[in-house]
Amino acid sequence: MKTPGKRFGTVVLTGATSGIGEAAARRLATISETLIVLGPEPEEEVRQVLRQIRRLGPADVHYVGADFTHLSHVVEAARSIRKLVSTVDLLINNAAVPGAPQRITTTDGFERTLQVNALAPALLTRLLVPSLAEGARVVNVGSSAHHVERFHFDDIDLEHSYSPVAAYARAKLAMVTWSSLLAEELRSMPVGVVALCPGLNDTPLSAAMMGRIGGPPAQGAARVLHAAVADVPSGAYLEDDRVGLPSADATDPSNREQLTALYWERLLRFAATGRER
Repeated sequence: MKTPGKRFGTVVLTGATSGIGEAAARRLATISETLIVLGPEPEEEVRQVLRQIRRLGPADVHYVGADFTHLSHVVEAARSIRKLVSTVDLLINNAAVPGAPQRITTTDGFERTLQVNALAPALLTRLLVPSLAEGARVVNVGSSAHHVERFHFDDIDLEHSYSPVAAYARAKLAMVTWSSLLAEELRSMPVGVVALCPGLNDTPLSAAMMGRIGGPPAQGAARVLHAAVADVPSGAYLEDDRVGLPSADATDPSNREQLTALYWERLLRFAATGRER
């Protein structure tokens, strides 16, 4: 994997214990001063992975466990990150799960895929915005799968029309749309936001949905790191390392307004009160 010429101060990377995230963590350990990696597992279960990442150095590597199926874990993770560092130069929202064979609802009241792949990253980012340094970038890992689904705000949690592919694609549609909304929201700050599709990679996530196909995780990690340094406008969406067009549903003004309402009325209420409903 080609390493960006830029070096980073503090990097926060979610979904860092397997797949694309682990491959990205290995590279970031060589070009960062401080690397905070997040995963859903207790630290004792990922000690070997962390040991391998730390050996690559020179980054000071910290692990924060956070199961994104619990929004309270996201809040605690943000607190832990703020205790570890005063500023964040690069936030990579990579954590994701495949659509489960059967619909799962979290204890927070959301369909699991939507919560882990879209809502939890948005909450974490919201809580870390005050810590973003001047010139910081937020990189949101989306998917070209967002092109194949549409928003259904009357059934946002897929209670009436669940399928694993629809759950994953709709969650990534929410992620890509929210990414550009975040860029608009932060336009007065010296902070950039970029979303990307990392391509098809042979990871545990893709294997769960499609079998063992695609390139090595390092291929997707290279695209994530490219998005971290690419000279593109804030709010851009990248496919194959080039600025591309998100789906019509992602740019539809009505959808964007309704997604904003969803985030403010349900997700951000949780950040303020500690409970979803």
